[in-house]
Amino acid sequence: MKIIGEKEIKANTALAEEIKKRCGENVFLCYQCKKCASGCPSRAFMDSTPTELMRYVQLGMTDEAMKSNTIWFCLSCQTCSARCPQDIDIAHVVDMLRIIVQERKIKSKTGHATLLNRIWMLLLRYMGRMYEMGLAGMMNLLTGKPFKDMKLAMKMIKKGKIKILPSIKKPLETNRMFAWAKRLKK
Repeated sequence: MKIIGEKEIKANTALAEEIKKRCGENVFLCYQCKKCASGCPSRAFMDSTPTELMRYVQLGMTDEAMKSNTIWFCLSCQTCSARCPQDIDIAHVVDMLRIIVQERKIKSKTGHATLLNRIWMLLLRYMGRMYEMGLAGMMNLLTGKPFKDMKLAMKMIKKGKIKILPSIKKPLETNRMFAWAKRLKK
């Protein structure tokens, strides 16, 4: 955290209130016990810990909360949420911060992490599960390196680690990708 000096500091609660309104999580319940940070598997790669992220949101330090790589390197594994003694769903708060960052079109310092997140969510929405080949292919195509992982992909396909075609787990009625097929039947 940053020490600003002895002058009086007024916290801006707008971000915390927006998060509470949109996802129902009260970040002011966090009392900085650091259990979330001590269990975080991707903590080593983050600019700040989940604990510090919660403090940034509490104090209204929007730039620190939204421009760091912490929200993009979060795996959404729920370890922080499971460890929180206040039952704050920290992973949900992180997801909400990602949404707010994308809505406000805030640039992050993480390179292509926002693009990766958008492709990931798009695939989940339309496929109902992750399609690794599609994720890597779209990521490489949109970053201008379409053949970047071709050798590795071929090795993984030969060993049966990834599939060329996706398996769609959503029923046809709920899968938006095939909504056009339903309309044609009528």
